[in-house]
Amino acid sequence: MITENGQVGKADFFYQLEVCCQRVGETYGQPDWSQWTNSDYVSLSHILFRKTRVRISPNTLKRIFGKIKTDSRYYPQKATRDVLASYIGHPDWEHFVQVQDWSERQAEQKADERSVTLIPVVSETPAHKRHIPQPWLKPTLFGGAILLAILLFVWIRPTAEPMDGVQLVCRNPLGENPHSAVFEFRRTKPVMDETATYTIHFGDGKRVQVNPTDSLYTHYYERPGRYFAILKRNERRVDTATVYLQTKGWSATADMMHDTTRVYPVDVQNLFVNGRHRVSALEAAHAGVDTNRTFFMQFINSHLTDIDGDNFELTTHVKTSPDRAGVRCSQVGVAVWGESSQHTFDVMKPGCVHWIDLQLSDVSKNGSRDDLSFLGADLRSGGTLTLNVIDRQARIFINNRKVYETHYTKPLKRVYGVRIRFSGVGTVNSFVLKDLKTGKVFDGSF
Repeated sequence: MITENGQVGKADFFYQLEVCCQRVGETYGQPDWSQWTNSDYVSLSHILFRKTRVRISPNTLKRIFGKIKTDSRYYPQKATRDVLASYIGHPDWEHFVQVQDWSERQAEQKADERSVTLIPVVSETPAHKRHIPQPWLKPTLFGGAILLAILLFVWIRPTAEPMDGVQLVCRNPLGENPHSAVFEFRRTKPVMDETATYTIHFGDGKRVQVNPTDSLYTHYYERPGRYFAILKRNERRVDTATVYLQTKGWSATADMMHDTTRVYPVDVQNLFVNGRHRVSALEAAHAGVDTNRTFFMQFINSHLTDIDGDNFELTTHVKTSPDRAGVRCSQVGVAVWGESSQHTFDVMKPGCVHWIDLQLSDVSKNGSRDDLSFLGADLRSGGTLTLNVIDRQARIFINNRKVYETHYTKPLKRVYGVRIRFSGVGTVNSFVLKDLKTGKVFDGSF
């Protein structure tokens, strides 16, 4: 067992601390803490105090991060660990450990299913890049499990700093489809304006107004993907919690316009395999969709990757729905989910650009108030869409012609999945998503 001062304990406890330190460094904005100076520790101490109202001295932080060397690995007391966990988006240290353990079990299960042997990568890291000497770690921790666990850990990290003395926390942010998520509305300090109105936007088009006497809210998610549940105060964003529903390969779901009560899973075998590039209207009807009305078909592949969401290229050749009952705009939408935000854009027939939405991380536009005519294109006969992102400079191409370019500031970090959405019946003839730095290709490309 480990003592409160942490001087005697198991390597697993220090491994959890190592992962936590890695995430603290990333949240602080300088993940290579071996290069931190005294001013960084002073600055981090102030940031932690402003967020948690608990003060951790710069010297204590230096011991935690290995800047001040000790005879044995320093392990902070629980109150200090709670502060670090809170900084990276957890209610306390226990929650961080539970999610970390869950993530590792999921990784082991996924590795068993695929019968893939992880290749040790941490041991290949140059010595000057290792943040803290680690003789106390188990030898097996030098394998790829370290990197994978760090990647999986960010599944649950909220994407916004809590403000105004309130916080939104999802107790069970990871799951499969469907998923009943439990949200907790917390008051972290006395709120000056008791007349303020708080609303939770669940990220799937639904919302609920917070009752001041309630603290728990549940929401039923019917589609896989990564959702950003936003807590707003008088329509101003104050905090965000994430919910992540995974898939095994590509999935298809349908829904109908003006019907927010039903989602129709479409059971399609070998979707996007061996020339299977679409779901027919007959298959949608068999799933319960009234194909004489306006309906939408979504193809989703949701799983954690090590592809950089700020340096990738996505290219897909699609064919939008032909003219049919309920289809006027013949639209297609593409989305790439990241850790803290998303890239998404629609392409519609030129007469329908009023309904287009465009979001490239923190750059957001809407056809009802912005001129998005450059995203107007008729793809009923087929066409190629490309999203190219290099160092947060995003470019959209339609049929190999650049139609839009912008720079965003909020990084996506890792890619968590993709979605292609059609009005009516659409076809995906090819899909390729690759990391522009490593050449890694998305598992699900075809």
